[in-house]
Amino acid sequence: MRILLLADLHRDSEIFSKLHPEKYDLIVVAGDFEGKEYLEKMLSVANNLYWIPGNMEEPGICEELPEKCLHKKSLELVDGLELVGFGFSNPTPFGTPGELSEEEIDRKSTYEEMGKLPITSKTILVTHTPPYGILDKVSEEIHAGSKSVKRIMEEKKPLLLACGHIHDQEGKEKVGETTVVNIPQGSTHKGVLLEIKNGHMHLDVEAL
Repeated sequence: MRILLLADLHRDSEIFSKLHPEKYDLIVVAGDFEGKEYLEKMLSVANNLYWIPGNMEEPGICEELPEKCLHKKSLELVDGLELVGFGFSNPTPFGTPGELSEEEIDRKSTYEEMGKLPITSKTILVTHTPPYGILDKVSEEIHAGSKSVKRIMEEKKPLLLACGHIHDQEGKEKVGETTVVNIPQGSTHKGVLLEIKNGHMHLDVEAL
């Protein structure tokens, strides 16, 4: 199975001519389209595209475009693996529309949001924000990831956590039993190719 992971497209119009959906079984975008019309065009270009909202999306975007929105949902893959999505971000200094408090993300809150999702060691977890302290630096000393996402990752140990949000920290890192990959920003016209075969996964940068 071939899954293309993209993130942070930010209305980049060149992506429409560069994207070839037929090359992949699934395309998964980890948020930040910046606009309902842009997202609708993406969905029309690739009928195998699934998505989660980022911090640049309005809170009700999944209700407006419920088809293929994976926020707080799961999708069965192959070899017993499952894709689980959780969108938006923890607070930023910019007051963007799609921000959640750490309490709203974490299962300890009355919302019981991310913590109650069916995340296991067989999960490919897609979030917009990275876990705190992992591929999330916005300067030498400042980490911008979510402490709640990190806690849930450490407790539930998904096979893979794929995220975006922090544009300067693309790459991958092994954290305990979980591989964390920060997907390149969409304007680079690169993504991450996730290949699954016989229960094993392989990750590589994919130029569009």
